[in-house]
Amino acid sequence: MVQNLLPQEGCWVGSSAKVLALVLSEAAASQFVPTRPFRVNAGPVHSYILMEDNSTKYLSELQAGDHVQVYNSQTQTCRGVAVGRLKQEVRPCVLVELLQSSQDDQKTASAQVFLQQAETVRLGQEGGGCFVRVTDLVAQTDGEDVWGQFLHRRGCRYNGCGVLKHI
Repeated sequence: MVQNLLPQEGCWVGSSAKVLALVLSEAAASQFVPTRPFRVNAGPVHSYILMEDNSTKYLSELQAGDHVQVYNSQTQTCRGVAVGRLKQEVRPCVLVELLQSSQDDQKTASAQVFLQQAETVRLGQEGGGCFVRVTDLVAQTDGEDVWGQFLHRRGCRYNGCGVLKHI
């Protein structure tokens, strides 16, 4: 990004344009690397990212100068920020299953996101002060849901733009 992001800010990313997860900036302290508040580790090239105009693009389609939507999980506001540079590299990834429950505790939406298996990769949680590191999720092999994930529900999409009809 061409601007620094706050620890509670990130981008909406997912393997489906219908349900996206909030992947936070690398502004939080880590014992392994210094903070990089201008960076979001968004995952593999097949993933979708939400753009400033509410369209989606594959990460592989992003170019320097494109404006992505940056969401603040604390204030629940968003802003557009230009991409400064992009880097593609082969890294180990994990599959994170996302489930959203309705008020009566029924599962209403599910999706997944592939993310790099790194301590710097974090998912936002409701309220803005909490997050889950992807490396902590990898340790949960007993099938427990990770609570409080932000899910950004979207309608049908075609070529990155919303479609009013069901397909």
